[in-house]
Amino acid sequence: MARTSRKQHKRFSGGMGKPRKGTGLQTAMEKVCQTALYVRLSVLDSGKKDSDTVETQEALLRQFLEGKPCFSIFDVYVDNGETGVDFKRDGFERLMEDVRAGRIDCIVVKDLSRFGRNYIEAGEYLEKVFPFLGVRFIAVNDGYDSADPASADGLSLHLKNLVNDVYARDISAKISPALRGKQMRGEFIGTWAAYGYIKSREDKHKIVVDPNTAPVVRDMFAWRLEGTSYQKIARRLTEQGIPSPGQYWYMQGIVKDRRFADSPWRTETVKQILANEVYLGHMVQGRKRESLFQGQKQKFLPREEWFIVRNTHEAVIDQKTFDEVQKLNSLKKQEYWQKQERFSGVENTENILKGLVYCGDCGKKLVRYKNIRENKQKKPQLHIWYNYICPNHAADQTLCGFGSIQELELLDVVSEAIKVQVSLAEDMEKQAAAFRFESPVRQERERLEIKLSETEAELRRTKKHRESLYDDYADNLMGERDYIYAQNRYKEKEAALQERLSELKRSYRSIHEEEPSANPWLKNMLRFRGKAELTREMATALIEKITIYNSTALKIEFRFSDAFRQLEETLSGKREGTS
Repeated sequence: MARTSRKQHKRFSGGMGKPRKGTGLQTAMEKVCQTALYVRLSVLDSGKKDSDTVETQEALLRQFLEGKPCFSIFDVYVDNGETGVDFKRDGFERLMEDVRAGRIDCIVVKDLSRFGRNYIEAGEYLEKVFPFLGVRFIAVNDGYDSADPASADGLSLHLKNLVNDVYARDISAKISPALRGKQMRGEFIGTWAAYGYIKSREDKHKIVVDPNTAPVVRDMFAWRLEGTSYQKIARRLTEQGIPSPGQYWYMQGIVKDRRFADSPWRTETVKQILANEVYLGHMVQGRKRESLFQGQKQKFLPREEWFIVRNTHEAVIDQKTFDEVQKLNSLKKQEYWQKQERFSGVENTENILKGLVYCGDCGKKLVRYKNIRENKQKKPQLHIWYNYICPNHAADQTLCGFGSIQELELLDVVSEAIKVQVSLAEDMEKQAAAFRFESPVRQERERLEIKLSETEAELRRTKKHRESLYDDYADNLMGERDYIYAQNRYKEKEAALQERLSELKRSYRSIHEEEPSANPWLKNMLRFRGKAELTREMATALIEKITIYNSTALKIEFRFSDAFRQLEETLSGKREGTS
């Protein structure tokens, strides 16, 4: 489970805030919650007349919070046209990044089905992740508020999540065969048409040429025939101020998700357009498939399993031009692999930091790139090194200012930072051992444990005496008035003992200390004491995220930072108590 990460720099500075603590209903009502509004619209709802929209969902949530000063809206997170059966959604992932960073402590959704339709994953977030991070969760139409015990009925919550899961699978089972039938007949079933086309106003299952974008597609094919690379075509389109497909759809109101407004021309987008048979007038669908009711995730299918129906609409590119471009594409691809074949004997080294390195400029994950330089006059003839590069910068330098950083340099910095952390863990372990036995907190806890045990024993005796009164009354050993009087006295004593027991428990919890050896941060760090070499296991176990700003500035976020702060505060309190 990802946690709010400790931010620490090598060749840079950083600090830590106070840990956030989970609270009950009263405290949750009193404090001002930094609130996230989460809105999701499924693919099936998208674009239907009179259906739920992103705007209506957001308006409902804002109306719910209106007049409630204990909520401060931090941001609105939108997933437009995203399925609810998994949580791999851009808006949701951005939301969770802000949650883990401590910027959000309350999430509000329209209902549980908007949050997610996967019974197991939704339950994991609601019952484990959010409570652990101290995040309040509200589903408006379901009347659910995790801070309100009266509404947080566990059984009801499970049933609603299960119903949402079953509903999603049932819908998938019914709709999938119908959609496949339309594909086989050459009817268009997509949300929006391929770039260069638009949906027909008369028949939504047909596409027609878009006079605004079809000329751009023709230019792209012509440039490719001139030998222009995919990357240079993307750059030329950007320089000419031509909106990318995502930008164009957003400008036309075809899609409403704000993330499309700034989507750039990418090399992969150009490559897909220049290989798409839809521009010959053929309907090409079914390139990928997923089946919710069978539990299948989305996967790309081989060409022989696609649905291709010829001559269903007007062509944008003639057959000769299309074939020549495909021949050129194939030739360039062959040349590339022939070049790679020359170095096929060069084995790749392990990518130790895979998935952990991000661009500090645009936020994208950095990609590890192998460089090979051949010099036949020197030995060894091949000089091999790796860089981490930003894919946005590689596609278009105007999109991102960050270039690259050498892997060896980055590994040195990360390795040194981990050594510092492990050394700190060893030092804190010694501090904990030194203070362990003379701690005033420990002595107070032991005193309270004795008091708790004595009070619980007295409460048991009092209950036993009260329960035996009826036998004395039934055996005529006491009268009715004496019986009622004694019952009331014992009940009063029980209530007083119960109150005293609760107070002792509260006092005990307030000074309760976690054993340092059980602290997750300490435990995790000490696993690697004495390890001189950085390994993949070490990197994934200790590091949450590495953000690269330039070759001399980066930020390393370590796992279990909350546990570190808790241990640090405990030891600091012990030092103050003995000074």
